Amino acid sequence: MRALFFPLTVLAAAALAGCASTTQVTTRTVTDTPPPPATTLLLAAQSPESDTRETWELTCRPIFARTGVTVHLAHQEVPFWDEDGRQALSDWAGEHGADRILLVDLTRLLMSAPNLPGDRELNPLNQDTEVQPTWRLGLDGQRIPRAPLEDTEDRFPAYLMDGTGASLWYGIARTHEANDQAAIAKSQCRALRDSLRQNGLLP
Repeated sequence: MRALFFPLTVLAAAALAGCASTTQVTTRTVTDTPPPPATTLLLAAQSPESDTRETWELTCRPIFARTGVTVHLAHQEVPFWDEDGRQALSDWAGEHGADRILLVDLTRLLMSAPNLPGDRELNPLNQDTEVQPTWRLGLDGQRIPRAPLEDTEDRFPAYLMDGTGASLWYGIARTHEANDQAAIAKSQCRALRDSLRQNGLLP
């Protein structure tokens, strides 16, 4: 019996490790007077790319719905809010009884194309971008590896507001995730949900 128990324990630990979030959230400011528990949440992703907004909001809806709140998506309810300003989000929230607005700025999220177009110039000598070698030559002709580039993680500001637009919480989400929009959204929203819960701002 013990021989069966050990492998199952290892498998369970591996499964939990696979679910670890690749996003870390740092709280910068939080309200001193927490409002009553939330019942309705408006999710808003800010991005110049409509596909990114939709993917993020659709992926995140079930994650926040598990907290017991009703979740609405800005790209469906207030599709042009980014042109009209954040006031459009609080106007909609006030009219529809939403007591929380979560806005995440994804402007810096630039997804690289999975496939190169057929007419892409692959010769570095003919490209406009500067190519840096991975090593340099020493005085004795020895190859010296260059120092690796600093971590280029992206930082995404996140804002939680009440239904009037008043700030309740502000933080930064740092994401280390594969180049996949749904995976990034899932990682970010799980981390944001947990952080907001810890601060008593979501049930």
